[in-house]
Amino acid sequence: MNTLHAHDPETWLEIIWNALQSHRETSIPEGLDAAYDEEWGDICTAMAWVREALGLPDEVTR
Repeated sequence: MNTLHAHDPETWLEIIWNALQSHRETSIPEGLDAAYDEEWGDICTAMAWVREALGLPDEVTR
């Protein structure tokens, strides 16, 4: 895990993605329920929109 930095939006998103991955594994496991997969899809879409709003590339390049 990278260290959170106030002036580095990539680190902000990394921290959030780590929390979301934990949520995925413990609360909405893949393939168990179609609603869980839809929820995860919505989360991924929202995070893509956040990246876009921050003007970040689609892929992390580090």
